Amino acid sequence: MWKVFFLNRNFIKESVKDELPNSYEIKVFPKYVGICGTDKNIYLGKKPVKEPLVLGHEISGITEKGEKVVVFPNYWCGHCNNCRRGFHNSCKNKISIGVNVDGGMAEYINVPKDFVFIIPDDLNLELGALIEPTAVAVAAVNKIDKEIGKVVILGGGSTGTLISIVAQIKELEAFIIEKDRRKEEILKEKGFKVTSEFEFNDRIAVIDTINNQESISVAQTILKNSVARSELIITGLDEEQISLNRDIIVRNEVIIKGSIIYNRDDFLNSIKLVSGNREKFNKIVDKVCSIDSINECFRKCVIEQPNIKVLVKMDPI
Repeated sequence: MWKVFFLNRNFIKESVKDELPNSYEIKVFPKYVGICGTDKNIYLGKKPVKEPLVLGHEISGITEKGEKVVVFPNYWCGHCNNCRRGFHNSCKNKISIGVNVDGGMAEYINVPKDFVFIIPDDLNLELGALIEPTAVAVAAVNKIDKEIGKVVILGGGSTGTLISIVAQIKELEAFIIEKDRRKEEILKEKGFKVTSEFEFNDRIAVIDTINNQESISVAQTILKNSVARSELIITGLDEEQISLNRDIIVRNEVIIKGSIIYNRDDFLNSIKLVSGNREKFNKIVDKVCSIDSINECFRKCVIEQPNIKVLVKMDPI
């Protein structure tokens, strides 16, 4: 079999010894792998990992039986305090493929049966690769108080745009704030509502997909100028330490929530949403690159250009 290893900002395709699945695993042949902010941060050295590492956790593919599937790439232990209470997304011993073990940029990957999900046979596998990141969006949107009807999303990358799509499907009004003017124009062309408004005369939910001091400052300005008991939901993991303004939080009774990945129900809901709203999700894919040109593709399409979503086709194009 072959794998594509990431080492020192370089992707290297190598032949390795075949890895046979054990009795509780399914062999999955990845066909599309999505690139996300985590992969970009690994590439830039902002998220340290043990190299060499096979990247890729947004995976759609087929099994040896020919079934179309997606991979739930975060394996929970089932034994820690969080798992015992059903909070599998916050597992203390979580294994995240493509992050702390080898991921999907390979000829095949052996996945525990409980973490392989069949998708509709008529669903394009390109869209299948959007199911995992869409589950992140589903989990975040599900945390919004049901009395809130407006969502302001900080960051117009793949997570931000998917949150916008999921919010709109759930009949919420969604606005994106994006500081990169090139990306802002792309978002407008794709039909997303982009705003620079910092004042809303209603309770709102601000979802920060970035989470650095700049984005948190923007979030707090918006919350200061909005109705009390608005919400701040943080999905981004850019900086570990941020500063919050006590007066804004306390005097406006801002409700702060973290949202880390998703649970099984979010993932299943994501499959339904993507399958049932294909045109909406199709519009965020900007580039599809071949695994054989991954180095050039990653540098140009992920690092240098303001693309919303880049997919890697695992078969040569």
